[in-house]
Amino acid sequence: MDSSVQGEAGRFSGEKKTGSVYVPSEIAQNLKAADENATFKYDESARIIVALKLVLAYILKSALDEYAEYTVQEIAERFIEGEPELRKIAVHQDHPDRQDDSDMMSGDDRIEGEYTADKSQRDGTVYFDIRFIAVLPADGGRIEILINCEIQNRDTPGYPIPKRGIYYTARMISAQRGTIFKDQEYGKIKKVVSIWLCEDTADVRSDTINRYSFTEECLRGDFHEEKKDYDLMTVVVLRLGRRGESSGDNAVRLLSKMFSTNLSYEDKLDALQNEFKISVSRKMSEEVQSMCNLSMGVLNKGKMKKAKEIAYKLQDKGMLCEEIADTVDVDTDTVREWLAEREALLVK
Repeated sequence: MDSSVQGEAGRFSGEKKTGSVYVPSEIAQNLKAADENATFKYDESARIIVALKLVLAYILKSALDEYAEYTVQEIAERFIEGEPELRKIAVHQDHPDRQDDSDMMSGDDRIEGEYTADKSQRDGTVYFDIRFIAVLPADGGRIEILINCEIQNRDTPGYPIPKRGIYYTARMISAQRGTIFKDQEYGKIKKVVSIWLCEDTADVRSDTINRYSFTEECLRGDFHEEKKDYDLMTVVVLRLGRRGESSGDNAVRLLSKMFSTNLSYEDKLDALQNEFKISVSRKMSEEVQSMCNLSMGVLNKGKMKKAKEIAYKLQDKGMLCEEIADTVDVDTDTVREWLAEREALLVK
């Protein structure tokens, strides 16, 4: 092999061919987060902040009609029971729940030791981000609901968020067998709710709340079951993003500001204390500072900016949208949005 051929071989060593376009394999590496530990710590701090009872109360007030007429303080003090469990309960039935107490927190205590996300990644177990029990404000007895709250970096992770939410609620229902009810005691099943908080959202979907639940459809006659006997699974998706920072909904605005890459640490503390009337302890302020320093949003923003630049170059080379998405490791819908934005700018 002569030197010119060797040069070409070296140039494309480790590259992949998509159609007639060669793409350096290092592109994918450049699009990954530089420091996995920073990602784990960011996720941990985000969970601690969201698991604060007053923050959860804001979410419940916006997500569920049952709490709409109550104040945030009332919801936090009267209807959220015990302390939320963070990364403690396994999603899949054949995976074990955590038996140790190292990942449990009361109030705003910090998790010590290894990062919980790192541990779950190693042992292959997927855990619910946040789980807690809430009491429904109802007459004639005490009614509990089981609530799961998930923090999602992107709202287009390659699968529909509502479908994953439905799977999680189904798991929360089936997991009640043997603990809450046995054999044919289906009347004891508790309502379950899965709430998804999507941080990095395109403007077209930002500042939105969508709810999915069971409803009764009477096809013949005029008989109706009691709502409490079929309204057992609800999924709520809050999409935050840039527009969410000025939302008219308090929960969306609060969470969007906490996950914002545009606001400083001081701005976030000021919003918590003065705008949302949440008392911030020293440890809580440390978690806010940690999120600012280790912001996955910042990492992802840089990654997505680089991916968009590469997407435009690959489009110029004639690569199809699906091929571009596969190359830059971004979902197809997002790439379509980028290319549509570019086309609109070119038209102007």
